[in-house]
Amino acid sequence: TMDELNSSPNLLSLPSIFADHMVFQRQKNIVLWGTAKPLTQITATFTRAANNKDVAVGVANESGQWQINLPAQEAGGPFILKVSSATENIEFKDVLIGDVWLASGQSNMEWKLGWKVDNWQAEVKQSDFPQIRFFEVDKTYAASPQTSIPSKGWKLASPLTSAEFSAVAWHFAKTYHLQKNIPVAIIDSTWGGTPAEAWTSLPSLQQIKGYQQDANDMLEKADQWQQEFINNDKLEARKWQLLDDQSAYQNGKLLSAEYDDQNWQSIVLPTRSDKPLQDIVWLRKHFVVKNPPQKAILNIGEINQIGKVFINGALAYQESWQDVTRPITLPDNMFKVGENIIVIRAVNSWDNRVFVGKEQQFSLNFDGQAHDLSGQWKFSNDVEEKLPNVKNYNWKTGVLFNGMINPLTQYPISGVIWYQGESNVDKATLYSDLFKGLINDWRLHRKAPQLPFVFVQLASYQQIKENPTPSAWAELREAQSNALELPNTGMAVTIDIGDANDIHPRNKQDVGYRLWLAANHLVFGDKQTYSGPQMFNVQVRKHGNKVGLMVMYDHVQNGLFSPASSLLGFELAGTSGNFVNAHAEIIGNQVFVSSPDITSPTGIRYAWADN
Repeated sequence: TMDELNSSPNLLSLPSIFADHMVFQRQKNIVLWGTAKPLTQITATFTRAANNKDVAVGVANESGQWQINLPAQEAGGPFILKVSSATENIEFKDVLIGDVWLASGQSNMEWKLGWKVDNWQAEVKQSDFPQIRFFEVDKTYAASPQTSIPSKGWKLASPLTSAEFSAVAWHFAKTYHLQKNIPVAIIDSTWGGTPAEAWTSLPSLQQIKGYQQDANDMLEKADQWQQEFINNDKLEARKWQLLDDQSAYQNGKLLSAEYDDQNWQSIVLPTRSDKPLQDIVWLRKHFVVKNPPQKAILNIGEINQIGKVFINGALAYQESWQDVTRPITLPDNMFKVGENIIVIRAVNSWDNRVFVGKEQQFSLNFDGQAHDLSGQWKFSNDVEEKLPNVKNYNWKTGVLFNGMINPLTQYPISGVIWYQGESNVDKATLYSDLFKGLINDWRLHRKAPQLPFVFVQLASYQQIKENPTPSAWAELREAQSNALELPNTGMAVTIDIGDANDIHPRNKQDVGYRLWLAANHLVFGDKQTYSGPQMFNVQVRKHGNKVGLMVMYDHVQNGLFSPASSLLGFELAGTSGNFVNAHAEIIGNQVFVSSPDITSPTGIRYAWADN
């Protein structure tokens, strides 16, 4: 990055977000900053055409820091920006003016088009939109606020680049660009598996219930923590070397039927949910083939979450952590008459808990006949070096704000899109204050109290339960919806497009589109319905011969509708506080909810479940 190239304090330099192909926010001052020789005069020239320029001048202070503001511009381009001193000159080409959005959160926002989301290949093929641009911030965490912006630079949307774009942000940006016909830029600052407290500044966390102690500790021991982070990063690098290493099996001996595994343990697969394997797992099983099949299908059930399957030394199947394990058709020449060998290498880069196989879904199918693979296997995790004990320090309070948000706060944007919360489900009761605190915190650092902030409410996940039950996922969703109390916020509901078996639903198109609907309302005042129905009042009513609750909604546009024959998901509680499934019917723009078991309703819930 330019930060690294121009690391000398006497050289004129700007953070890496200032580069060819960058996009500046329209209708807001262009803010430039960087370093130079102390007390040097710096000149910035923004050229729209030969005789159409804006010029502004600044001076580096005694520590070499400088900032220059150029006048606000209307959408358009390409333009040229020059930043110069008496002895140095930096020129940025193909600069656009448009709307810039910061996309942040955990893996469902990070999830890229090329990670096999729905319709991804067609989407990438049709992604030639040079006025849509992405700037991805490299993953970095720090104990104290940073100013450098690590990144590989700006990318123009094209079939060569878009597979690496956040899928949610891509669908948001594409809809935005096509509807408004202006350049749209995404600054992608995301990290899978991270909790909201890592994305919030430490001074703000000192005021938020449940996080004060950790925030104080990080502030008081910043230097100690930073050294611990450096040591941990070395272990992390070694871990990934080991995960990708092929030296243990490159010569093929370990994969052959003749390999001596008599000293390996005997274990039963599939693995039990309470007894995961760990480190780099090797599994071997001999089987006899009488007649080589014309069609063979391998159903490995599950490899959680990175694995390779070899049959007679040849790679039969592999998956990365983004993949969902699926049955696969194998070449018919993979098997031989007599003894055959199947060998599995499996690792879990996330938490070192390895699971292989699944009940009723662990077989080789030969010409329509299933051969069960469950039962005795040979197992060893001593073949390769044990994985180092890497800590998830990127989860700690404030560290992602310090490394990946603070450096961006001077760069003007139109708004934020946010998809996060899965990693806070275990502390759902704290999330309402935390999430509102995060939004206020980011606005405070940007000196933009009305900054549009649009977020995704978590999708359905895990198995459906027929009767009311406590749900941390529902608590987290309610905490997310509480953030709508803040001005200029919007929420994309996704409970209808989740996946019971996958925490990463592959329908990202609807998510991006729903974020756009809310942004279109907040930024452009668009009047079309941008939200699902929102309850605003509940009253005890009598309807026919039933006493129940009448629920009133806004955001109903042309009225309430349910595609199902019966209206499911409503629950009532009486004086005992215990919720039961209730009968519900739509009456105009209202819903009447009742239950023969509840004569004096005191509580009502809708969709209060993981799924």
